[in-house]
Amino acid sequence: MNYSYCLSLTGAGTYKQEMVLTARAYLDKGNWDAVKASVLDDNLLQLNTTSNKKRIGSELIKRLRTLSPEELEYLANCSGDDLSAITWITFCRTYPFMREFSSELIAERFAKMKPDVTKEVYQAFVEDKMYEHQELAKLTDASREKVKIRVFGMARDCGLLDRSGTITPIYPSPSFVSLIKRESSDDLSLFPKVGAIS
Repeated sequence: MNYSYCLSLTGAGTYKQEMVLTARAYLDKGNWDAVKASVLDDNLLQLNTTSNKKRIGSELIKRLRTLSPEELEYLANCSGDDLSAITWITFCRTYPFMREFSSELIAERFAKMKPDVTKEVYQAFVEDKMYEHQELAKLTDASREKVKIRVFGMARDCGLLDRSGTITPIYPSPSFVSLIKRESSDDLSLFPKVGAIS
């Protein structure tokens, strides 16, 4: 693949509850510009500096814009594993690197009964992707390390890995799975096949 690799995911964390607040603001206002104004002017996300409001608000809006109206409505009203799963989908739609990490390492390794994502497995994955994507190859070692920390951190926050790198499947509801099948069935391949996803 030769699509552009966006690697700016080092700029923000998971922010699941802030994603819910931002989605609800969009459903109320119907306009992303109005949501951005609410983040900046009304401190929708209760952040302490203007730079954080701009950085985190822009990041969350970028992710949420990958969702369909039905998915946004679902995110605004869900919790638990459903919230983790739909948040993970927004990461993977926004960042191709995370999509490949999720499908090729987490989901595929689980399917092959390989229980974890080790540092060595991850490093081999990165080296493979560097041949395909100059954006990744051009990063400094320090920047690639930041990407690794963020990717593993987000996977932990969404319940897909534990701190040792062991794959820990999540169990979203049948209603979530039904929604994603209608909207973008390929996204179910991002998760270990357990429960309603099987």
